[in-house]
Amino acid sequence: MSGKKYSFSKDIAESLGITEAIILDFYQNNHQDLSLDNLKNEFKFLEVSQLENSFKRLVKLGLLNRSLSTNDSFTEADETNSFYPSEDLIKQAINLGIKKDFLLDHLPSFNLFWKGKDLKLHSKESKFLQYVLKNWREKEKNEYQESKKILIDNNWQPSEDALSILKNLNMSDSFIKSLLPEFLLFWKEKKIKSNSWNSTFINHAKKQWARKKFRLDSDKENYPMSKNWVPSEDCLKVLEVANIKYDFTESKIPEFRLYWIDSGEISSNWNNKFINYVKNSWEKESKKGSNILDRLANTEWAKK
Repeated sequence: MSGKKYSFSKDIAESLGITEAIILDFYQNNHQDLSLDNLKNEFKFLEVSQLENSFKRLVKLGLLNRSLSTNDSFTEADETNSFYPSEDLIKQAINLGIKKDFLLDHLPSFNLFWKGKDLKLHSKESKFLQYVLKNWREKEKNEYQESKKILIDNNWQPSEDALSILKNLNMSDSFIKSLLPEFLLFWKEKKIKSNSWNSTFINHAKKQWARKKFRLDSDKENYPMSKNWVPSEDCLKVLEVANIKYDFTESKIPEFRLYWIDSGEISSNWNNKFINYVKNSWEKESKKGSNILDRLANTEWAKK
């Protein structure tokens, strides 16, 4: 085996296999004079059967269109099946800022998609450039977004916009400030980078505010459910903060009353039970849940 090093695409190796990725990389760099004998001589550390099987698979996938002859050199690829970009196209891509390795890494998936489709070489060149450019822009976008992500530290503070949103929910400055130490400690220990710490803090504050505000009926005496019972305004606000639509909440009141009137139970926290019931129903609805009878039969929420 020669002393040189070999490289291959991680993405191709994960999707097709390491041997296939090695062959494709070698093919891309030795396109004009490649033969199976060359592969065997070049990759003596690989089993011949392994090379042949991997090659057959690449041919079957349309990523290579070569004769499996052990003596004859491979003929030029049939442009309708195995496309390879021209030097002009490669130069054009490089002028657009696209790296050659990135361009060639996308060749197998492009050939696989267009396998067996009647498309002229000129059209393939154009479509391949569009395909690679789209993926390159997506890569740049992801890298930019990733570069904006930061670890949170003790100096982090919610933005003015975030504070305004929370204050519009009637949260006091002192309450908001009281949430920061625990919030910072939690996410510092997670060591997660993010570019949306304000949104994360807003969601955290909403949950804590709901817990603080929701001390409903705690000092009242037990009483049975009645046909005139309605959830309190605070109860409705809690469900609103949980992003549950008001129409959905309102539609659950009749069946909630019916269940508890039939049960004959007395309670001092009907609002709490109603919140648990609506949340349970909302979750089931979002998961294509069961009908009303199934929900009435499920009394897990009633025990909370």
